[in-house]
Amino acid sequence: MKIHKRGETQIAELMVFVILLVCHVFPLQANVAVVRNLDNGSGLQDPQVNCITKDSKGFIWFGTLNTIQRFDGVRFKCFNFPESVEKVFVIKEIENNDFWIGTNKGLWKYEVRSGTFLRIYAEINFPVRSLCYINGKVYVGTSNGIYIINEKQKMEHLRVTDEVSAYNQIIGAYATAKDIWFLSPEGVIAYTLSTGSIRVYGKEAKLTSKFSCIVGDEKLLYIGTTTHGVVAFDMLSGKYSSFLPMVGNNRISALSLHDGILCCGTLGSGVSFISLPEQEIVHSISTMPNDNDEYLTSDMVSCLLLDDLNVLWIGGTRYTGIDYLQFRNKAFHSYRIRNQELRNITFDCLYLVDDVKLLGTPNGFYYICDSKSQIEYFPSSPERFSFGAISTFIKFNDDILIGTRGGGAYKLNRQTLQISRFTDINLTVNSFTIDNQGRLWMTTLDGLHCYNEQLKVEKVYTSLNSTLVDDKVNYLYIDAKKRYWVATDKGLQFLNIKDDSFSSESLPAGLHELPPVTYMTEDRQGNFLFCFNKNRAFICDSIFSHLRYVCTPEDAGYLGYSIREVLQDKTDNYWFVGSRGVVRGDSTFSHFTLFSSTEGLPEPFSNDGQLCGDTIWLATAKGIVFADIHSIPQSAPTVISDFLVNGVSMLGKYEELIEERGVIVLPDDQNTLDITFATLTYDAPDLMIYEYQLEGYDKEWKILRGINSIKFSNLPSGEYTFKVRKQMDENSMQSFRIRIRSSLSAWLWLGVVFGVVVAAGVICVIWKKHSGKSTVLMKPLHNEEEKYRYNKKISEEEAQALISKLKNYMEQERAFLNPDLKLAHVAEAVGTSAQTLSQIFNVNLKIRYYDFINEYRIDEFKRLVNSNEKDRYTLKALAGLCGFSSYTTFFRAFKDTTGITPNEYMQQVESAGK
Repeated sequence: MKIHKRGETQIAELMVFVILLVCHVFPLQANVAVVRNLDNGSGLQDPQVNCITKDSKGFIWFGTLNTIQRFDGVRFKCFNFPESVEKVFVIKEIENNDFWIGTNKGLWKYEVRSGTFLRIYAEINFPVRSLCYINGKVYVGTSNGIYIINEKQKMEHLRVTDEVSAYNQIIGAYATAKDIWFLSPEGVIAYTLSTGSIRVYGKEAKLTSKFSCIVGDEKLLYIGTTTHGVVAFDMLSGKYSSFLPMVGNNRISALSLHDGILCCGTLGSGVSFISLPEQEIVHSISTMPNDNDEYLTSDMVSCLLLDDLNVLWIGGTRYTGIDYLQFRNKAFHSYRIRNQELRNITFDCLYLVDDVKLLGTPNGFYYICDSKSQIEYFPSSPERFSFGAISTFIKFNDDILIGTRGGGAYKLNRQTLQISRFTDINLTVNSFTIDNQGRLWMTTLDGLHCYNEQLKVEKVYTSLNSTLVDDKVNYLYIDAKKRYWVATDKGLQFLNIKDDSFSSESLPAGLHELPPVTYMTEDRQGNFLFCFNKNRAFICDSIFSHLRYVCTPEDAGYLGYSIREVLQDKTDNYWFVGSRGVVRGDSTFSHFTLFSSTEGLPEPFSNDGQLCGDTIWLATAKGIVFADIHSIPQSAPTVISDFLVNGVSMLGKYEELIEERGVIVLPDDQNTLDITFATLTYDAPDLMIYEYQLEGYDKEWKILRGINSIKFSNLPSGEYTFKVRKQMDENSMQSFRIRIRSSLSAWLWLGVVFGVVVAAGVICVIWKKHSGKSTVLMKPLHNEEEKYRYNKKISEEEAQALISKLKNYMEQERAFLNPDLKLAHVAEAVGTSAQTLSQIFNVNLKIRYYDFINEYRIDEFKRLVNSNEKDRYTLKALAGLCGFSSYTTFFRAFKDTTGITPNEYMQQVESAGK
């Protein structure tokens, strides 16, 4: 491969590419697996995890030393045993969503509805390592043989052999339709369900290692050994077959099987993935970073689960918590050069033509010819061509033209791969267009340039020599009627090439009012679509009679999403390419589907895209990705993981109603609701985006990013329907109804009280007339004054002096930026006691301490949003900069204070700035 010269600043990038010298290009159908860790800091209360299971709803459960813990992708819910069990070995879901649990000290049952643990047969007081639930019976594998417990809780004990034997030490099990295959350290025991007979298959002579774990498929069992890797066992013939490929140090501690991939956890070598059809290791991961920069927290694996969404969960033996990663089966795949992904390279643009791929970066570009297995890298170099960032490509005649940001335009000869400049000045090139006469049009920050077929300048239009409204020309588009649309920062115009005039008079008012257009296109139906690098696009028909926005913030966009371009595929679906993912809209713009990191995008910021046949290609900040246009994002249910009424969890009571989408009926004094939910795809929490609506309360869908709970305070009596889903994923919808009753009994009680008061008044008047005595009425003290009536009285002058010091401390010292700021700290700073300062807040200022502090923090947030700072940080980071200790606290404080969410406020600011 030919390497071109460049400056020292590019050495690192060259070194990455030199590794690929011997590689040819082909796409590999696999995804980058981002490893995430869950430990104490994530909410995992006990980081010694011994077993993992997934329930029928999609929750992940972990068994630890003395707890079982449920994970919804964001939060843990911990369930503590009433006594020490030393270690949880196995968790098995049974009917009614209850669980049986095998521990080091016996068998337990957890009843979900009541939230209680029940000890099952206290005489089973030894390790329980396997559980199978079939036709109402629980088959329990223990260190003392097999126990069978039926629906009536009657127990039968089976010993594999009469004598003391390792065959009675059951350490695992795999169930088929006919048999349960129990595993002991010395062999396999088959229990036939129909007859209750037992068959023992001892280890063969070649199997000198003890067995440790077991999984299976329709024909074979796969058995992990302590020193010799994985061996297969044929259930039909009852024979052990040869060993599978060697896995690390071959000390197998855990196995998990799904869709032809066998995951092998080891004690000391991490995890390897064996493709069973190919009988070879296709992936491995350990504490040492691999080619994809993946690595585990620990190589000592205690348990594994590869679930139905191809998320791999890995428990460590050394209190390291849980590592988890999404292994494959995503809509989008990373473009690879052999086994190396270009994941650490930012790509600003791409261009696919013939059998050539051109990939633009901030420091040069790649030229890849698939048919010739040819890879060329052209770096920016002060000595030769100082490209800067590549902005666009186009095929012109048989050459490739390259536009740059600040470095002008260049021509690449495809035969010789020699580069030459065809502009004399360092222009910033935004786009290229070729008209039907073979002329090249180039939009720049310095006007509109026209070149003939020999790349000689024919015309340059600027605001000084023509009626062009602005020199900053973003895009030029020639439509089916051969009209030349020119998009500038100051509006749209038509170019009349006959008299070189620019005009916008024929455009309707709706197009005059658009933000600066950065991209436009015409679809096959004759509609025009306009993009502005904002969170929506604009569409109008060919005669300008119907104009409207599509992909609005309410139905498909969210704060921070900017659409760069719109592509129409051959099925007439539209692809909105931009930051935070890619949105696919149907032909009527009535249904939208979001593709983001959950669907395999390594970086949700897409800088450029192109359709090529049935494939969409994207240039992102972390490599090149592609997907079949017919891909459907993986859907998972959105579940209600907690439901609090007046601060008390009532999920156990109402869970069945929620699942059946029934009606939860509450009295009028139980009207503050906290609802926690999760779409169980187990993506990074800060990338998860939800849409929710409480019908009867919210007028439209609301959007949450990075948080998965919402609070409704003091709801009035009435009928409501709560709906929530992963953004733009209708298949993940969850909904249920809530009825808050109006209390007729309360009105009756008030009537009785009123009657008693009136009667007492009449009696009092009559008594006064007869007694002639006056009655002295005692005025009740104000609640807050009563609370502090025994405190030392503070004069108004003293109070105002302290308030002045307090405000000065907040405004001059900006103390509110400290997330750990306590009342005692503030009292010390203003020279008073915490008790006195509390009295100032409650009696004089009539506000709670934390509400007072949060008002300053919210004002700081508003200041940052109205400045340029907001573009540098995520919403969560902005909350931290303002002094909030958590995003949830910030969200609730902001909405309680302003009545709108932070996202809605930022959208208002953005709209006002247009």
